[in-house]
Amino acid sequence: MMSQYMRSALLFVFTLLTLCSAEAAISVPEGSRIALAFNEPGSNAIASYHGDTFMTPASTQKLLTALAATLYFGPEWQFKTRMLAPQGAIQNGVLNGDLVLQFDGAPDLTREALVNLLAYLKQQKVTQIRGDILLDVSGYGGYDHGDGWSWNDLPVCFTAPASAVIIDRNCVYAQLKADQLGAIAQPIIPAGQPITITSEARIVTQQEYYFGCDLRVDMNSDNNYHLTGCIPQQTGSPWPLSFAITDPTAWGVELVGWAAKHAGLTISGQIKAVRHIPDNMVELAHIPSAPLKKLLDRMLKHSDNLIADSLSRALGHYYLHRAASYAAGADAVRNILKTKAGIDLGSALLADGSGLSAHNLITAKQMLEVLDYMALHDNELHIIGLLPVAGVSGTLGSRGSVQNPPLVKNVTAKTGTLQNVSNLAGFITTASGKRKAFVLMANGLTFPPRIRQELKAHRIASPHYKFERQILEQIYHETPIQITE
Repeated sequence: MMSQYMRSALLFVFTLLTLCSAEAAISVPEGSRIALAFNEPGSNAIASYHGDTFMTPASTQKLLTALAATLYFGPEWQFKTRMLAPQGAIQNGVLNGDLVLQFDGAPDLTREALVNLLAYLKQQKVTQIRGDILLDVSGYGGYDHGDGWSWNDLPVCFTAPASAVIIDRNCVYAQLKADQLGAIAQPIIPAGQPITITSEARIVTQQEYYFGCDLRVDMNSDNNYHLTGCIPQQTGSPWPLSFAITDPTAWGVELVGWAAKHAGLTISGQIKAVRHIPDNMVELAHIPSAPLKKLLDRMLKHSDNLIADSLSRALGHYYLHRAASYAAGADAVRNILKTKAGIDLGSALLADGSGLSAHNLITAKQMLEVLDYMALHDNELHIIGLLPVAGVSGTLGSRGSVQNPPLVKNVTAKTGTLQNVSNLAGFITTASGKRKAFVLMANGLTFPPRIRQELKAHRIASPHYKFERQILEQIYHETPIQITE
């Protein structure tokens, strides 16, 4: 059997282009798994390295969601949060019966927009609701977090649940007073935030925090948060906190009550969530979301998970006529790409629309097929112009691998980052002026403890950026690539 030493000494030569001279071999980051695919200049041939290996896509999966949503909904489509009431219920300043707010999973709905929606009743001279306010969440089913999401990320706003009820992005802000070393940090909750925070988190030095201690959050279904661990000393402003809502229904009930009060309405009944509403309801008014093209702009430039999963679940609901679940969304994306774009994802595994799930698996060649379709139909889709640009916008605005010439402003791509995962999928304008689609996936990235601590403290750039830059520069120059493992 070949020894470990002999295996590590082998040179795997990957000659992608047939030009005169070859560059020095590029070393894969220690122990990682790399997949690469792009189109060879001047032909339709695909150059690939482990291009058929299933990899964790992370947020590059948003490219699939963006394409499916554009193909099915169209760029002007909007979510709608509707207000319904019984036919003829408004009489003499009173709404007799229940008022229904039908939530559609709009990811940009705010509490102020709810006030504006309810203010329609004031325009009709209504000041009293003689009944309940019912939050209709019947269009959604299943869990509000995706399978395979990291449990310790759930308190963080980038994993806010893409539920039927989304208000203020299902994210809440607070602060920690942390000015005295050794003391317990004290929560500061702004008025109007229907949450509770308790703390046992101890205040430590910056060195202790970044090199061995973390702030931990325990949460329950009532939007209560308990802090343990430690927090670095803040002698100036309090430490900012942001938490993902754990119970969107309870959050919705509280904020609808807040909005009704601010709209000048009194309610004789209750505010509660339901899955069935009376048959005789008619729409009074609705609040639209931003159009799809604007939602996609934010989703792709800033890797917005909430928008991606809201869109995926909405596709499951409207395309498959099923309750909006993560599974339905994944099935819808797969089916839309096959029927409308001819992209068969085969054995690829889709668990959500955002790429947060570690269960997602796709090959570099499959991702390249999505990019090629976008490029071929760019005049109709207009998705490429929504992607981050190296050194200019979004998640590529400050990415260390693409900040300098010749890559800066010449790479337009979606990033994909999870623990031990760092991917890029998009387009590069080469030295000869050609726009080439490429996919570069790095899974299994890890570093020595000291390096991880420096990364946590934001003192260094990720060491793997050197490898990423070398690959992209070779694609830019259209020169042969050699990779050594």
